[in-house]
Amino acid sequence: MLLGLPGRDRMNGADVAEMLLPLAVEAVAVGWTASKLRSHLARSCDPDRVFDPAAIYRMHLKKLPDAPAGSSAHPAAAAPKCDKCNGSGLAEDPETFLPIGPCECRRAPVLATTS
Repeated sequence: MLLGLPGRDRMNGADVAEMLLPLAVEAVAVGWTASKLRSHLARSCDPDRVFDPAAIYRMHLKKLPDAPAGSSAHPAAAAPKCDKCNGSGLAEDPETFLPIGPCECRRAPVLATTS
């Protein structure tokens, strides 16, 4: 979703992974859907008029308004925190701390809450 934003030809993949992905995951956790978030960000930046589109998207992700009406909290937001994802719902590589996919605690939420 983030790599499909306007100005992607001028964004470095590392910028997206390090700067934008954690903020986008946080936005989804509080109720934004990926499509609504993409639309909001795409409207907020004219890549022909800025030097660094990733920085503009980062600024707008940090200043996001409340999730649009009709959105409910993402199911991952209610799941307990775990050591593999730190509550984000995305498992992290232990060496790079970059997301590597859905966390096990989100695949089986009933099992994760019972001990």
